[in-house]
Amino acid sequence: MTKRKSIAYEMTKTVVLLTLLMGGTVSSIQVFQDYHHRLATLNERVEEVINSVEKAATKAVYTFDSDLAAEIAAGLFEFDPITSVEIKDENKKTMTTLVRYMGARPYEEITKHLFDEEYHFMRPLRLQDSGQDIIGSLRVKVTPHETAQAFLHRSLYIFGATMLESFLLSVLLLFVFYKTVTRPLHRLAHDFKEIDPAKPANSSLRLAPHLANTEFEEVTNAGNKLLSIIGSHLRSKDIAETKLKAQKEETERYLTIAEAIILKLDQYGHIVMLNQRGLDLLGYDVEDIVGRDWFDIAIPPNEHPKLRKLFGDLFKPPYRAGEPDKSSYFENEVITKTGERRLLFWHNSIERDEFGNAIGVLSSGQDITERKQAEDALQASEGSLRAIIEATSEGFVIGDLDKMEITDINSSLYEMLGYKREDMFNRPITDFIYPEDLEFWLSRRDKTNHTSHQSYEVRLLAKSGEPIPVEINSTVLPKAEHENLRSVAFITNISARKLQQEKQKKLESQLRQAQKMETIGTLAGGIAHDFNNILTPILGYSSLLSSRIPEDDPNHARIQQIAKSANRAASMIKQILTFSKRTEGEMISTHLAPTLIEAMQLVQSTTPANIEIKQHIPHDCPPVVADDTQIQQLILNLCTNANQAMHPEGGVLEVILEEENITADVADLHPTLHVGPYLKITVKDEGHGMDGDTKTRIFDPFFTTKKSGEGTGLGLAMVHGIVQNHNGDIQVESEPGVGSRFTVYLPITNLPIERNESSHAMILGNHERALIVDDELINTQFIEDLLEEAGYEYQSYTDSIEALDDFVTNPDKYQIILTDQTMPKMSGDQMIRAIREINQEIPIIMMSGYDANISIENAAEIGVDYFIQKPVSIDELTTAMNALLESEGRPDKTPT
Repeated sequence: MTKRKSIAYEMTKTVVLLTLLMGGTVSSIQVFQDYHHRLATLNERVEEVINSVEKAATKAVYTFDSDLAAEIAAGLFEFDPITSVEIKDENKKTMTTLVRYMGARPYEEITKHLFDEEYHFMRPLRLQDSGQDIIGSLRVKVTPHETAQAFLHRSLYIFGATMLESFLLSVLLLFVFYKTVTRPLHRLAHDFKEIDPAKPANSSLRLAPHLANTEFEEVTNAGNKLLSIIGSHLRSKDIAETKLKAQKEETERYLTIAEAIILKLDQYGHIVMLNQRGLDLLGYDVEDIVGRDWFDIAIPPNEHPKLRKLFGDLFKPPYRAGEPDKSSYFENEVITKTGERRLLFWHNSIERDEFGNAIGVLSSGQDITERKQAEDALQASEGSLRAIIEATSEGFVIGDLDKMEITDINSSLYEMLGYKREDMFNRPITDFIYPEDLEFWLSRRDKTNHTSHQSYEVRLLAKSGEPIPVEINSTVLPKAEHENLRSVAFITNISARKLQQEKQKKLESQLRQAQKMETIGTLAGGIAHDFNNILTPILGYSSLLSSRIPEDDPNHARIQQIAKSANRAASMIKQILTFSKRTEGEMISTHLAPTLIEAMQLVQSTTPANIEIKQHIPHDCPPVVADDTQIQQLILNLCTNANQAMHPEGGVLEVILEEENITADVADLHPTLHVGPYLKITVKDEGHGMDGDTKTRIFDPFFTTKKSGEGTGLGLAMVHGIVQNHNGDIQVESEPGVGSRFTVYLPITNLPIERNESSHAMILGNHERALIVDDELINTQFIEDLLEEAGYEYQSYTDSIEALDDFVTNPDKYQIILTDQTMPKMSGDQMIRAIREINQEIPIIMMSGYDANISIENAAEIGVDYFIQKPVSIDELTTAMNALLESEGRPDKTPT
């Protein structure tokens, strides 16, 4: 029960709260102003006291009179708020200090939150005739306790007075509101409680004489009038209820004995009467349903429009006088209170008044739900088998296993096999089994006597003669006496699954090949690193010796041959890395003849003796923009492919380099070619050749016609990629049993020939000290010899950690650092990062045999100033050192 609230109390509370709010606001303003006034007064008083002794304090400091300073401090203590005085001379030496012991003070915990615990005042002491020179200082600490205490008393007085005023005002207002509002309302409420609910007209509300001509008189008069009206309506209601009850009891006696549902609706579709049979069916009580719209309460929403139209048609005029109304019959569903749907059969008749006007419908209904369900179930059972067969997307068949004939199929199955339905009825089942799988299927058929359910894969024979792989799930139907054995089966076309499985196997095979190539690439990287480390001293010492031996000395030519062999070995390492995709080649304007001749030397060493090599490679062909290493790889792959095509019979391998001008007609046939001059490389063999299907796929990655283990299927794919990289075109001509011809077109360029030849020139140093770090002792020894001859000082280490420790100990000891990348314990990039944390400016040159993570492109990111791919040449190293040291301010040196 909700607690009663007093209007007088609520009004008084509101006024008091407003008074408190206003009083509190005014009091807060007064307290705030008082706070700042007292704080300002305290500051002024302290400043006055300090001003009064400033001259004396200046004199005491100036004359170094400590006694006078002590007297001044004692004099300041006459002012109670001062708790500490300190006088210092110009050297900040204390001449006197005096501290007052305060002890515990009343309200100390409160006042410390209102004011600072101490206020500090510092006055610099100056001589009046010396300008701004400070000769000392006077420091005073003030405790505002007395000021805070006075402020607290004043604040309590202000807030207390405000609370007292609010309390007295609330008592006065409460008394006034009670007399003028609350007490009259209590009396009016008492009169309302005394009213007899059965006879409200016999009761009345009273009004006190002193409340005449007030709002209470208006309320009292309105209440008495309302009581009179309510009494009149209650009397009319009692009379109507008595008549209605009598009519209802009479009607119910007639309707209760009826087995049919009796429903009476007015012309608007509202329920006028529904007998007990209808109430029981719908699940309602009579008071819940009479007067409500029949269509809203009992008709499914989806049938509203149709049934409302039928209901309205019953009332359409005109009707001939004396002509009997036509009865109507129909079925429809109704919804019970629980949501259940029941089907009713209705016989309807129009009701008319004495003037012949239609005023409603009287309907007699029968519940035919169970009968209709039985009819529908019978019809559904007859069509269920056909519905299942046609609805499924899988093939469906019923077969007579004794006669081995098809007795029924669905459209999915005959469409799968390419037949019409009539072409398969009563045909032998074996006509549709792929011949190679017939024996297997018959073995499965023989098992049906022992196994009710089977699942297996077999190939069916399509009308086109092609096999269709399917998965069959069959079940033997129950066999009645004197009936043949029958089986029903779902048949799933698994062609897509089989194709996917084949693709999966192919992808797995390609993945294994790719993993093999990745392994080859990793191995190539390791080989490159080791070989480049080996070639560094060979190439380096040969260059040093070449510079020391006169050209007319026979040994000079021998040393040059060593250098040439070392350079060729370095080139081969580069080819290995390019083949394994570990490095990218350099595209320059170059003549192809030397490149092709060198590649053919490699081909010659790997070609069987029963294959004759013919080559026509003129030296006067125009240049092209190409990477020599990639072109050599292209020739090697094409020639290797040709050799394998002629195995084991042998034949002739022909390689031709020539110039050809592409005309507009040729360019139209080959979109990758443009009108203009090209170099044409032709590789021709007398092998087994290729058919048309193979020719269209030879450039696909991992496609190969070789046996497992004899090839990766990547050779020609790499050739195609190289040709595309050079903006060229490749064409294939082949005939089975005759041989193949591969023609590569590369566009001719007008750019000048770029040469990258080592001059073996040595740039001299100026006794700068270099730190050499390489885990290969032979490399450090070569670099030591090189630097010594070039005029550098050095310190070498084969342990990168020891080298770093030496640098950390004395970072100014070295002017340049030469380091390898791949080293045990600590790699070159790790050491460089540590050095850069100490010295950001020292030049660093990295020399690497091979590292997959470090290259000339990203070396600068780790702090490398110059990157050299091993083997190291003396001209590149000394030139790089000279350039880096020159950038640090060292003058240029003359090459030797």
